[in-house]
Amino acid sequence: MDPAAYFYMRLFKPGAPVQWGAQHETISHVLIRRNALMVYLVGHDTPVHPDALQLAPTAFHRRRVPDRP
Repeated sequence: MDPAAYFYMRLFKPGAPVQWGAQHETISHVLIRRNALMVYLVGHDTPVHPDALQLAPTAFHRRRVPDRP
């Protein structure tokens, strides 16, 4: 498959392992509030800014779907 048909981005979802500083954590839940992404980690009460987390990117495949008549 052509590598140009894929794009990569970080996918924040519950249960995903992340690295926060030197600690390995797990995402509890994610909220979007006032156009801001807020990531909550298991065992922490306050949200963490997504830029502070290291997460392996997920590959997405793009393809065209023909219009239905």
